[in-house]
Amino acid sequence: MLVLSRRVNESIQIGTDIEIMVIDVRGDVVRLGINAPQSTQIWRKELWDIIVKENKTAAESPRSKESKATPQLPLSTFSKLSKIPTVHINNKNDEQK
Repeated sequence: MLVLSRRVNESIQIGTDIEIMVIDVRGDVVRLGINAPQSTQIWRKELWDIIVKENKTAAESPRSKESKATPQLPLSTFSKLSKIPTVHINNKNDEQK
């Protein structure tokens, strides 16, 4: 695991198209801004773990041989997510378009 130290408004670059910036630090809570292509899936780790567990359970069940349906997270999980605000930061390049 690579461990980096960053201050507010400093960022790290992953590959050529993903940038993660420290937006705010309040106590032990860090707010990150992620700039990535829209096709990139970004999940909080605790939700990703649920998805992986559900996929494994579905793959192991006898029903999975009959149906090719993709396991989904419970709707209650997404209703919690819908309350999380998305912050859009305008880029100077976006304003010129």
